[in-house]
This record gives sequence, structure tokens and C-alpha cells, in this order.
Amino acid sequence: MNIQSAYNYSGMPAPKPLRFPPGKTLPEELSIVMKRIEAYGVVYPDGYYQTLLEKYTREGVRYPHILMILGQPRINNHFYYSRALKGTGRLLDYGCGTGDNVRQLIRDGFPRERITAFDINWASINLGFDLYRDREEIHDLFTVSDTFPFGPAEFDLVYSASVFQVIAEDEELRNYLANAWSALTPGGILFGSTFGLGEGAISSPNEWGPPRVMLREQLTSSLTGAGFTCLDIVQRYHVPHYVTDRDNKCVFEFCTKKPA
Repeated sequence: MNIQSAYNYSGMPAPKPLRFPPGKTLPEELSIVMKRIEAYGVVYPDGYYQTLLEKYTREGVRYPHILMILGQPRINNHFYYSRALKGTGRLLDYGCGTGDNVRQLIRDGFPRERITAFDINWASINLGFDLYRDREEIHDLFTVSDTFPFGPAEFDLVYSASVFQVIAEDEELRNYLANAWSALTPGGILFGSTFGLGEGAISSPNEWGPPRVMLREQLTSSLTGAGFTCLDIVQRYHVPHYVTDRDNKCVFEFCTKKPA
């Protein structure tokens, strides 16, 4: 198994970087997100909306769904979060996207010097910087590479938010989990969330949805197959984000441990 692979999208359908789901548009979603982020105290200068609209109309939004959920961190709602905040070790946000969860950790008092955020490209991270206007303040927390850059036992916590669902190939998911395993100290915790299907649910093909939607037993098998133990899974209701997002998906929150 090649644990140097960061994880990639080689098996995913061809990306549609300029297309939003039905009923969603860049001007509307950008306006909604900016209002959402202003609630965190971010102040935008006059004309900033137009500046960003022109930029992303010209360059495109690589992952439209990421823009649609920006400003809504998930980590603080996770059942393990309160315990994570009390930890004293280092945390890796593996597949950090826009950095929403990193900012939430800092807001909630997790020491910034113990946070590392990693992703395989700058697209979503830079989108977060543009919307939060905090590049200079937290740029040093982010690492980008197309291979996994961390050595064994560097972190006590690894957080994975909505990453499993965008890894189409089984081998790439195994690589991702092997990386998480390697990076954790003995006794370290992997926690996060991914799209799932509740018991009896049937997922229908959807060009706007993620390539991987897991049954509980599939998630369990993937985590235990990677060597993790003491697995807890909590099923949450999935709030649809667009008109055709109606295929009985749920969200599985998980927490599991690397044996000491």
C-alpha cells in the first residue's frame, strides 16, 4: 500500500468547476456566504462583493458545493468535539477544504500552534482566505502537497470532514486511511464525518452528488480494515442543499482509535 499518496480524485467523474446545482447561482451563493461570514465579525470593504464576483466569474469556482457550505463549520457539532478541545496534543485537519473547521477550533480556544491543516491543492483554502480576509493571520497553518507530507506519529488527533465521500476509488480511500493511521500517535484519535445511507435507503445516481455514499457497515469495514478500533458512529440527518438532493442520504459522524 502506498501511504505516500495524499489521496486523489482519479476515479471521480469529470469535474464541473463552473456549474452549480439546479436553482443555485454564483451571484446568489456568494451573497449568502458573505452575509453568513459577516456574523463572525468579518468586515468587507465597499465593493468587495463585486470584486469577488468578477474574480470567480472569470476564474470559476473549482468546487461549487464548497462555496455553498462555506461559513458553516461542522467540527463543533461533532459528538467528539468537546473532548477534542480538552486534548493537549497536535491536531491535523486532513482534507481541510476552506479551513472553516480550523477557524472554529481557534474561536473555541484550541491553541493555534497545535493545529495543522492539509489539502492537496490551494483552491478551497484560497476561497476561504478571500471570504474570511485572514490570509496573513493563519496562512502558516496550511500545508498543500500532492503527496502526504507528514511522518509517523506526528499527531494525536486527525479530523476528517466530508473527505471519504469525495474519494471514488477504494484503493485511494485505503491510502487515505493508511496515512491517517501512520500520522497518529499510538492511542491517537481519528474523528470526522461522511455522507451515508441509513438502513433500507437506496441511493440513486445524481450528477451533483459525491462519488461515495457509504452504508454504516461499509464505513465500519473501511475503518476497522485500516486497523482502527473502539469505533463509534452516530447517524445525523442530512439537510439537502439543492432541489435534487433528495436521495435519502444521512451523515455519519465517526470516532475511532489507533491502538496504543
